[in-house]
Amino acid sequence: MVKISHYIFAFLLAAWPPVSFADFEADLSDTGNVKNLSQLRELHARAAAGNAEAQLNMGGIFCKGQEVEQDLAEGAKWFRLAAQQGLPQAQFNLGMMYAVGQGVAQNPAEAVKWYRMAAEQGLVLAQTNLGVAYISGLGVARNEAEAARWIRLAAEKGETQAQFNLGVMYINGQGVDKNYAEANRWASRAAAQGHENARALMLDLNNRLKSEKSIERPIDAGGETDNLTHYYLQLAAFKSNKEAEKYIEKMRAQLNPTGHTLSIFSTDGWVRTQLGPYLSLNEAKNQAVKLKVVLGYEPLLKKH
Repeated sequence: MVKISHYIFAFLLAAWPPVSFADFEADLSDTGNVKNLSQLRELHARAAAGNAEAQLNMGGIFCKGQEVEQDLAEGAKWFRLAAQQGLPQAQFNLGMMYAVGQGVAQNPAEAVKWYRMAAEQGLVLAQTNLGVAYISGLGVARNEAEAARWIRLAAEKGETQAQFNLGVMYINGQGVDKNYAEANRWASRAAAQGHENARALMLDLNNRLKSEKSIERPIDAGGETDNLTHYYLQLAAFKSNKEAEKYIEKMRAQLNPTGHTLSIFSTDGWVRTQLGPYLSLNEAKNQAVKLKVVLGYEPLLKKH
Protein backbone atom coordinates (compact mmCIF):
# COMPACT_ATOMS: atom_id res chain seq x y z
CA MET A 1 0.00 0.00 0.00
CA VAL A 2 1.24 3.49 -0.81
CA LYS A 3 1.60 5.84 2.11
CA ILE A 4 2.53 9.45 1.38
CA SER A 5 2.86 11.30 4.68
CA HIS A 6 3.63 14.91 3.84
CA TYR A 7 2.66 17.63 6.25
CA ILE A 8 2.05 21.30 5.58
CA PHE A 9 1.49 22.44 9.16
CA ALA A 10 3.54 25.54 9.92
CA PHE A 11 4.92 26.21 13.37
CA LEU A 12 2.64 28.80 14.86
CA LEU A 13 5.19 30.13 17.34
CA ALA A 14 6.43 33.42 16.02
CA ALA A 15 10.08 32.67 16.69
CA TRP A 16 10.03 29.36 14.81
CA PRO A 17 10.34 28.99 11.02
CA PRO A 18 7.60 27.21 9.05
CA VAL A 19 7.73 23.51 8.33
CA SER A 20 8.19 22.82 4.63
CA PHE A 21 6.80 20.02 2.50
CA ALA A 22 8.61 16.72 2.57
CA ASP A 23 9.82 15.42 -0.79
CA PHE A 24 6.90 13.89 -2.66
CA GLU A 25 8.73 10.58 -3.12
CA ALA A 26 9.99 10.43 0.47
CA ASP A 27 7.43 7.93 1.78
CA LEU A 28 6.58 5.86 -1.29
CA SER A 29 8.69 2.85 -0.29
CA ASP A 30 5.71 0.94 1.14
CA THR A 31 4.19 0.35 -2.28
CA GLY A 32 3.09 -2.74 -4.17
CA ASN A 33 6.72 -3.47 -4.92
CA VAL A 34 7.30 -5.59 -7.99
CA LYS A 35 10.52 -7.49 -8.59
CA ASN A 36 10.28 -7.98 -12.32
CA LEU A 37 8.28 -7.18 -15.44
CA SER A 38 6.19 -10.31 -15.07
CA GLN A 39 4.87 -9.15 -11.71
CA LEU A 40 4.32 -5.67 -13.12
CA ARG A 41 2.23 -7.07 -15.99
CA GLU A 42 0.14 -9.10 -13.57
CA LEU A 43 -0.43 -6.06 -11.34
CA HIS A 44 -1.32 -3.92 -14.36
CA ALA A 45 -3.84 -6.49 -15.54
CA ARG A 46 -5.60 -6.47 -12.16
CA ALA A 47 -5.57 -2.67 -12.08
CA ALA A 48 -6.97 -2.45 -15.62
CA ALA A 49 -9.71 -4.88 -14.58
CA GLY A 50 -10.78 -2.45 -11.85
CA ASN A 51 -9.06 -3.77 -8.72
CA ALA A 52 -8.72 -0.68 -6.49
CA GLU A 53 -5.74 -1.94 -4.47
CA ALA A 54 -3.89 -2.76 -7.70
CA GLN A 55 -4.71 0.70 -9.06
CA LEU A 56 -3.33 2.26 -5.87
CA ASN A 57 -0.12 0.30 -6.22
CA MET A 58 0.22 1.09 -9.91
CA GLY A 59 0.02 4.75 -8.94
CA GLY A 60 2.87 4.26 -6.49
CA ILE A 61 4.98 2.40 -9.05
CA PHE A 62 4.68 5.22 -11.59
CA CYS A 63 5.43 7.85 -8.94
CA LYS A 64 8.58 5.96 -7.92
CA GLY A 65 9.58 4.89 -11.41
CA GLN A 66 9.89 1.24 -10.39
CA GLU A 67 10.27 -1.04 -13.42
CA VAL A 68 8.79 1.83 -15.46
CA GLU A 69 9.87 5.34 -16.35
CA GLN A 70 8.77 7.73 -13.64
CA ASP A 71 5.55 9.44 -14.70
CA LEU A 72 3.73 11.42 -12.02
CA ALA A 73 0.79 12.17 -14.30
CA GLU A 74 0.31 8.43 -14.88
CA GLY A 75 0.64 7.88 -11.15
CA ALA A 76 -2.07 10.46 -10.51
CA LYS A 77 -4.29 8.73 -13.08
CA TRP A 78 -4.12 5.42 -11.22
CA PHE A 79 -4.57 7.06 -7.83
CA ARG A 80 -7.68 8.78 -9.17
CA LEU A 81 -9.18 5.49 -10.38
CA ALA A 82 -8.67 3.92 -6.97
CA ALA A 83 -9.86 7.09 -5.18
CA GLN A 84 -13.06 7.14 -7.21
CA GLN A 85 -13.74 3.63 -5.92
CA GLY A 86 -13.52 4.97 -2.37
CA LEU A 87 -10.05 3.78 -1.35
CA PRO A 88 -8.99 6.25 1.38
CA GLN A 89 -5.22 5.91 0.90
CA ALA A 90 -5.62 6.67 -2.81
CA GLN A 91 -7.85 9.64 -1.97
CA PHE A 92 -5.19 10.98 0.37
CA ASN A 93 -2.40 10.41 -2.15
CA LEU A 94 -4.36 12.23 -4.86
CA GLY A 95 -5.03 15.06 -2.41
CA MET A 96 -1.30 15.35 -1.76
CA MET A 97 -0.59 15.53 -5.48
CA TYR A 98 -3.04 18.42 -5.82
CA ALA A 99 -1.54 20.11 -2.76
CA VAL A 100 2.01 20.11 -4.14
CA GLY A 101 1.24 20.20 -7.87
CA GLN A 102 2.86 16.87 -8.74
CA GLY A 103 1.35 15.05 -11.72
CA VAL A 104 -1.60 17.45 -11.69
CA ALA A 105 -2.00 21.22 -11.65
CA GLN A 106 -1.70 22.53 -8.12
CA ASN A 107 -5.17 23.05 -6.70
CA PRO A 108 -5.61 23.41 -2.90
CA ALA A 109 -9.40 23.14 -3.14
CA GLU A 110 -9.13 19.78 -4.93
CA ALA A 111 -6.61 18.67 -2.31
CA VAL A 112 -9.12 19.47 0.44
CA LYS A 113 -11.88 17.63 -1.42
CA TRP A 114 -9.88 14.40 -1.52
CA TYR A 115 -8.48 14.83 2.01
CA ARG A 116 -12.04 15.14 3.29
CA MET A 117 -13.18 11.93 1.58
CA ALA A 118 -10.31 10.01 3.16
CA ALA A 119 -10.65 11.77 6.52
CA GLU A 120 -14.33 10.87 6.77
CA GLN A 121 -13.28 7.23 6.39
CA GLY A 122 -10.91 7.60 9.34
CA LEU A 123 -7.51 7.92 7.62
CA VAL A 124 -5.43 9.79 10.19
CA LEU A 125 -3.01 11.39 7.72
CA ALA A 126 -5.96 12.84 5.82
CA GLN A 127 -7.55 14.06 9.05
CA THR A 128 -4.26 15.77 9.94
CA ASN A 129 -3.88 17.51 6.59
CA LEU A 130 -7.55 18.50 6.45
CA GLY A 131 -7.07 20.16 9.83
CA VAL A 132 -3.96 21.88 8.50
CA ALA A 133 -5.96 23.20 5.54
CA TYR A 134 -8.56 24.68 7.88
CA ILE A 135 -6.00 26.45 10.05
CA SER A 136 -4.01 27.78 7.10
CA GLY A 137 -6.98 28.61 4.87
CA LEU A 138 -5.48 26.62 1.97
CA GLY A 139 -8.29 25.42 -0.29
CA VAL A 140 -10.99 26.06 2.30
CA ALA A 141 -12.23 28.96 4.43
CA ARG A 142 -10.09 29.36 7.54
CA ASN A 143 -11.79 27.81 10.57
CA GLU A 144 -9.66 27.16 13.63
CA ALA A 145 -12.35 25.24 15.52
CA GLU A 146 -12.79 22.85 12.59
CA ALA A 147 -9.01 22.53 12.33
CA ALA A 148 -8.81 21.52 15.98
CA ARG A 149 -11.61 18.98 15.54
CA TRP A 150 -9.91 17.12 12.69
CA ILE A 151 -6.42 17.32 14.17
CA ARG A 152 -7.68 16.03 17.53
CA LEU A 153 -9.31 13.03 15.84
CA ALA A 154 -5.95 12.06 14.35
CA ALA A 155 -4.01 12.87 17.53
CA GLU A 156 -6.25 10.67 19.66
CA LYS A 157 -5.53 7.78 17.29
CA GLY A 158 -1.79 8.23 17.87
CA GLU A 159 -0.79 10.18 14.74
CA THR A 160 2.47 11.85 15.75
CA GLN A 161 2.29 14.99 13.60
CA ALA A 162 -1.30 15.61 14.70
CA GLN A 163 -0.25 15.34 18.35
CA PHE A 164 2.48 17.91 17.77
CA ASN A 165 0.10 20.21 15.87
CA LEU A 166 -2.45 20.03 18.66
CA GLY A 167 0.22 20.94 21.19
CA VAL A 168 1.09 24.06 19.17
CA MET A 169 -2.60 24.99 18.94
CA TYR A 170 -2.96 24.78 22.73
CA ILE A 171 0.03 27.08 23.15
CA ASN A 172 -1.50 29.70 20.84
CA GLY A 173 -5.15 29.18 21.71
CA GLN A 174 -6.09 28.41 18.12
CA GLY A 175 -9.36 26.51 17.89
CA VAL A 176 -8.99 25.59 21.58
CA ASP A 177 -8.59 27.51 24.82
CA LYS A 178 -4.94 28.33 25.53
CA ASN A 179 -3.67 25.71 27.95
CA TYR A 180 0.03 25.04 28.52
CA ALA A 181 -0.63 21.83 30.44
CA GLU A 182 -2.54 20.37 27.48
CA ALA A 183 0.14 21.65 25.12
CA ASN A 184 2.76 19.83 27.13
CA ARG A 185 0.67 16.66 27.26
CA TRP A 186 0.30 16.46 23.47
CA ALA A 187 3.88 17.53 22.79
CA SER A 188 5.15 14.82 25.14
CA ARG A 189 3.07 12.20 23.34
CA ALA A 190 4.59 13.26 20.03
CA ALA A 191 8.08 13.33 21.55
CA ALA A 192 7.64 9.83 22.95
CA GLN A 193 7.08 8.65 19.37
CA GLY A 194 10.25 10.34 18.16
CA HIS A 195 8.95 13.65 16.78
CA GLU A 196 12.08 15.82 16.85
CA ASN A 197 10.33 19.18 16.92
CA ALA A 198 8.12 18.09 19.81
CA ARG A 199 11.14 18.08 22.11
CA ALA A 200 11.88 21.67 21.10
CA LEU A 201 8.24 22.54 21.74
CA MET A 202 8.46 21.09 25.26
CA LEU A 203 11.60 23.11 25.96
CA ASP A 204 9.81 26.22 24.75
CA LEU A 205 6.97 25.46 27.13
CA ASN A 206 9.39 25.02 30.00
CA ASN A 207 10.92 28.42 29.23
CA ARG A 208 7.49 30.04 29.14
CA LEU A 209 6.67 28.55 32.52
CA LYS A 210 9.88 29.48 34.31
CA SER A 211 8.15 32.44 35.87
CA GLU A 212 5.32 30.23 37.11
CA LYS A 213 5.42 28.37 40.40
CA SER A 214 5.44 24.99 38.68
CA ILE A 215 4.49 23.36 35.41
CA GLU A 216 2.47 20.99 37.60
CA ARG A 217 -0.04 23.84 38.20
CA PRO A 218 -1.34 24.50 34.65
CA ILE A 219 -2.37 28.08 33.93
CA ASP A 220 -5.10 28.81 31.41
CA ALA A 221 -5.42 31.82 29.11
CA GLY A 222 -7.18 33.86 31.79
CA GLY A 223 -4.44 33.27 34.34
CA GLU A 224 -6.52 30.98 36.55
CA THR A 225 -5.52 27.53 37.74
CA ASP A 226 -7.09 24.81 35.60
CA ASN A 227 -10.02 23.26 37.51
CA LEU A 228 -9.59 19.83 35.90
CA THR A 229 -7.47 17.61 38.12
CA HIS A 230 -5.22 15.02 36.54
CA TYR A 231 -3.29 12.31 38.36
CA TYR A 232 0.17 11.19 37.28
CA LEU A 233 2.57 8.50 38.47
CA GLN A 234 6.13 9.71 38.95
CA LEU A 235 8.68 7.10 37.95
CA ALA A 236 11.95 9.00 38.24
CA ALA A 237 13.54 12.44 38.65
CA PHE A 238 16.69 13.80 37.05
CA LYS A 239 18.81 16.94 37.00
CA SER A 240 18.71 17.37 33.21
CA ASN A 241 16.28 16.97 30.32
CA LYS A 242 18.82 14.78 28.53
CA GLU A 243 18.82 12.21 31.34
CA ALA A 244 15.02 12.25 31.47
CA GLU A 245 14.74 11.76 27.70
CA LYS A 246 17.13 8.80 27.83
CA TYR A 247 14.99 7.25 30.55
CA ILE A 248 11.82 7.74 28.49
CA GLU A 249 13.44 6.03 25.49
CA LYS A 250 14.45 3.11 27.70
CA MET A 251 11.02 2.70 29.29
CA ARG A 252 8.80 3.46 26.30
CA ALA A 253 8.37 -0.15 25.11
CA GLN A 254 7.47 -1.32 28.62
CA LEU A 255 5.04 1.44 29.44
CA ASN A 256 3.27 2.36 26.18
CA PRO A 257 0.95 -0.67 26.44
CA THR A 258 -0.63 1.01 29.50
CA GLY A 259 -2.30 3.44 27.13
CA HIS A 260 -0.65 6.48 28.71
CA THR A 261 2.47 8.40 27.88
CA LEU A 262 5.55 9.38 29.84
CA SER A 263 5.77 13.14 30.13
CA ILE A 264 8.49 15.47 31.36
CA PHE A 265 7.72 18.04 34.06
CA SER A 266 10.33 20.55 35.21
CA THR A 267 10.10 22.22 38.62
CA ASP A 268 12.41 23.25 41.46
CA GLY A 269 15.52 22.31 39.50
CA TRP A 270 14.35 18.74 38.87
CA VAL A 271 13.14 17.08 35.67
CA ARG A 272 10.51 14.52 36.55
CA THR A 273 9.22 11.70 34.33
CA GLN A 274 5.59 10.96 35.02
CA LEU A 275 3.09 8.57 33.47
CA GLY A 276 -0.43 9.75 32.80
CA PRO A 277 -2.75 11.47 32.90
CA TYR A 278 -5.35 9.50 34.89
CA LEU A 279 -8.69 11.20 35.39
CA SER A 280 -9.48 9.54 38.72
CA LEU A 281 -7.52 8.76 41.87
CA ASN A 282 -8.63 5.13 41.83
CA GLU A 283 -7.43 4.65 38.25
CA ALA A 284 -4.02 6.04 39.17
CA LYS A 285 -3.74 3.90 42.30
CA ASN A 286 -4.70 0.73 40.43
CA GLN A 287 -2.12 1.47 37.75
CA ALA A 288 0.53 2.10 40.40
CA VAL A 289 -0.03 -1.38 41.84
CA LYS A 290 0.35 -2.93 38.37
CA LEU A 291 3.49 -0.94 37.65
CA LYS A 292 5.10 -2.12 40.87
CA VAL A 293 5.35 -5.58 39.29
CA VAL A 294 7.10 -4.15 36.20
CA LEU A 295 9.34 -1.62 37.92
CA GLY A 296 10.13 -3.33 41.21
CA TYR A 297 8.88 -0.30 43.13
CA GLU A 298 5.62 1.61 43.39
CA PRO A 299 5.66 5.00 41.61
CA LEU A 300 4.77 8.21 43.46
CA LEU A 301 1.28 9.60 42.99
CA LYS A 302 1.21 13.23 41.81
CA LYS A 303 -1.80 15.49 41.38
CA HIS A 304 -1.70 18.33 38.81
